[in-house]
Amino acid sequence: MRKQQLLILFSLFFLSNSLQAQIKGFTTIGEKGITVSVKDIIDQSKIDDAKPRKLVVQKEHELKRKPQQNPEALMISRWPEISEPQTLQTEAINATQTIHSNFLGVTLSEGSAIPPDSQGDVGPSQICVISNGRVKFYPKNTVCAAAQTTTTGPSTTALASPTVNVSLNTFFNSVRNAIGTSDPHVRYDRFTQRWFIVCINTAAASNRCLIAVSNGPTITGVASFTFYQFVFDALAGAPAAPYTGGFFDYPTLGLDANALYVGGVMFGNTGSYVGATFFVINKNSIVTGGPMVTTAFHLIGTASAGIAIPQGVQNDDPAIADGYFIGIDQAFFSRLVIHRISTPGGTPTASPAINLNVPATTFPIAQLGQGVPVTGMDALDDRLFAAMLKRNKITGLSTLWTAHNIEVNTSGVGAAGGGRNASRWYEIGVVGALPNLIQSGTLFDNAASNPISYWIPGIAMSGQGHAVIGASTAATNQFPNCGVAGRYRTDASATLQPFVSATAAASNYNQTGTPERWGDYSQTVVDPDNDMTMWTFQEYVNGTNSWGLRVIQLAAPPPATPSLASAIGCGTPSGLNRVSNVTINGNSSNNSEFFDPGADAGGPGFASRLALSSTGSVTVSNLVFVSPTQFTATITWPAAIGGSAQTFTVTNPDCQTITLNYSLPVGCVSLPVRYVSIKGKDIGRRILLSWQTSYEENNAYFEVEKKGTDGKFYPIQVVQAKGNTNGDSYEMIDAKPDGENYYRLKQVNKDFTFHYSDIVLVRIATSGKLNLYPNPAQSTVIVEAPVDFMGGQMRIISISGVTVISSSVKELFQQVNVSALKAGTYIVEIQSPKGVKQRTKLTIEKYEP
Repeated sequence: MRKQQLLILFSLFFLSNSLQAQIKGFTTIGEKGITVSVKDIIDQSKIDDAKPRKLVVQKEHELKRKPQQNPEALMISRWPEISEPQTLQTEAINATQTIHSNFLGVTLSEGSAIPPDSQGDVGPSQICVISNGRVKFYPKNTVCAAAQTTTTGPSTTALASPTVNVSLNTFFNSVRNAIGTSDPHVRYDRFTQRWFIVCINTAAASNRCLIAVSNGPTITGVASFTFYQFVFDALAGAPAAPYTGGFFDYPTLGLDANALYVGGVMFGNTGSYVGATFFVINKNSIVTGGPMVTTAFHLIGTASAGIAIPQGVQNDDPAIADGYFIGIDQAFFSRLVIHRISTPGGTPTASPAINLNVPATTFPIAQLGQGVPVTGMDALDDRLFAAMLKRNKITGLSTLWTAHNIEVNTSGVGAAGGGRNASRWYEIGVVGALPNLIQSGTLFDNAASNPISYWIPGIAMSGQGHAVIGASTAATNQFPNCGVAGRYRTDASATLQPFVSATAAASNYNQTGTPERWGDYSQTVVDPDNDMTMWTFQEYVNGTNSWGLRVIQLAAPPPATPSLASAIGCGTPSGLNRVSNVTINGNSSNNSEFFDPGADAGGPGFASRLALSSTGSVTVSNLVFVSPTQFTATITWPAAIGGSAQTFTVTNPDCQTITLNYSLPVGCVSLPVRYVSIKGKDIGRRILLSWQTSYEENNAYFEVEKKGTDGKFYPIQVVQAKGNTNGDSYEMIDAKPDGENYYRLKQVNKDFTFHYSDIVLVRIATSGKLNLYPNPAQSTVIVEAPVDFMGGQMRIISISGVTVISSSVKELFQQVNVSALKAGTYIVEIQSPKGVKQRTKLTIEKYEP
């Protein structure tokens, strides 16, 4: 019976659903966007913020759902079910992933609204923190930079110096129709490198959905946002009253490569709940300035059945073409509902409701807490919070993560009368024909008295496959705080590491409402630069009767301890260098590992990747990530430094590093000749070029080449090899140097193959007086001038006093073409800018063939 029940529970779907026809939406082409500069928004916000502000308590429209318990639900707290009992979720000393930055981002005094509807996301260089009433952009520090922190206890001081700090009403001023705003959401889109912000205005009837899209990734005064709006009952296909004239509430937001997915709760013109609608907005249409293209799926869930409170699913995987909405079931606890969106970038259609049975759930209870009225704080209902679809770069599997709060008993099983709220989370396989529940767990406290509760959760998975859940937490003897729990990819299925509080609240919270308003959102995200660092945005009590929106940054584990799989070999020759392949293994401790987010085929790529560098003259290329404990690379190194000690530095995408000392091999002769040195020296209007070898084999001779004025090298002398296999010393003299002289050796083997050495530059030192060389000259002569004569004039004068050549003095060593002069004696005269002259004789010789 037990096996049969499990098969029923996790057979996943009613297969008949997949055989039904796709649901067609209604597409409306709206208006073009309104573009406003951030500077104008900031300037207007300064004016608006100077006016008296009134505290706004957001109305919570009640769904008044009365779902039945799913008869196929198992009374378990996690899936797959494990025999070991769940442990008490007492607070740990360290978070699963280490908390780095941890600061107060927005306060009630800044937002002037209850609840905050805590939201945030991160871009390449900024953190966006949004609450009801306030929009902020802060600079973003990496986990290698100083942590951004404020006190974790009572405080009304948010982190200083945001780049942008404006009211939510001012921000949406161009489209809100002079009506207040509520329920903001923000997502950074790494595909278009833009920020998307969504909220509603609070018109009593036919209210607007407001959308903003930035013109780029960095929000400063020179940036801009383009704003759009739509009214749900003005879109094509809208049903008649009570839908028409109703209210669109609790917007949700997800986006992918093709579209924005906005879900909503619909109340009729009489105030009663009429169902769920979701909207698919063509992303390209609003990125390019409009007109906005919106496809509505009106009342896809009704007041009696189907999806309720649909969450648009966030997805940054370019390989997944479909979009998704997920929500709870209107009629049954312990059942989730999924709609798959086909061709979201074209003409979207929705799948019929796909039902997924999960372990037992029920409504949460009003959340009690120290310093909180006996009526407690609002826990909403069993709705799902933010959902994300993410590819695990280690396993290659893309899965959907989401969470909600429910009441549970001391075993973590969803049950009325359990006396505590818990955060239930899910990992769901949705890519493919039929979604399936991969794992599900519960963050709860099994204490018999004064249990800690965890509510309003947000969960996300990084590219490494590690997950973090952030939530508010409270108990009858604990003030409302917030914090995190997490799990590593390698942890046992359905389990979490212990919860860690990120705040130390010590103040009462007594505002208005029965129960006190709290929530209504939270969000956990992954850094788009490195796919490793995680962030969560959570609410807590930061002072007496005040909420604070906390920003918490979590650093991934550091790189694994590296070692060479085998000693570096000589590899293959490449000129004077050797090219060797290396394999670096990693010893993992406390989940340390190497990570690379991959090439991101079809996507924009990740700004930060796994990297390897080295000291010395060693260069690294062709790095290939194999696994969290191994990668390969190619190194190129000069054969001359064989046997030397060097250091590798491994850098994970999040900037954390670790080093590995290693030695290059000895005895790797890359050429028939191995050079110790090649040097040039000015020995008084002549250059001594010398070189020394440490090994020679089949060496015939060296041809010394010099760079001409045309940039090409020409042979000037041949030096025979001495035949010593242990190497030898050589030299030659260039009696006719230029001011700057570039030399290289062409080493010729006995089989007439050859190799070039490095290039050597030798400069002739100036004597401080007029000199000519060579003298006598045939075709060219170098005129050496003192420094003080730079910018003066030079003349060559015949014996009869006629100037035959003249030019300005532009260089200390100036090459002059005298090939046109007849044989004989001439005078070279230079004159400084101050009129000082120097003269010397020049002899021109001509040799007849």
